[in-house]
Amino acid sequence: MEFISSILNFLSDKELSIPLGQVIIFVIINSFCLLLGKHKLGLLISYCFVMYWGFIFNHTYFINILGKTTWGLSIYILSGVAMFILAVIGFFQDNRG
Repeated sequence: MEFISSILNFLSDKELSIPLGQVIIFVIINSFCLLLGKHKLGLLISYCFVMYWGFIFNHTYFINILGKTTWGLSIYILSGVAMFILAVIGFFQDNRG
């Protein structure tokens, strides 16, 4: 229990910045995808926005936090690669089904 508590304390005192304009664009694009019934496209757009916000826009923030540990930086890089691979696989999936 103490390990989980220490992780929650570590995560609760951190702040991320995401520009309001990008959040508005994200909501508008996903709303149109949902209204038009393009759920898969909406999910792919969500993956792309999350990947951009987490792994490109705020990369210096995460590297400053995780740069002191080798395992933290490895998990950060592997998560980014995994999200990229999932997005590429999603683009090549067939919509008929």
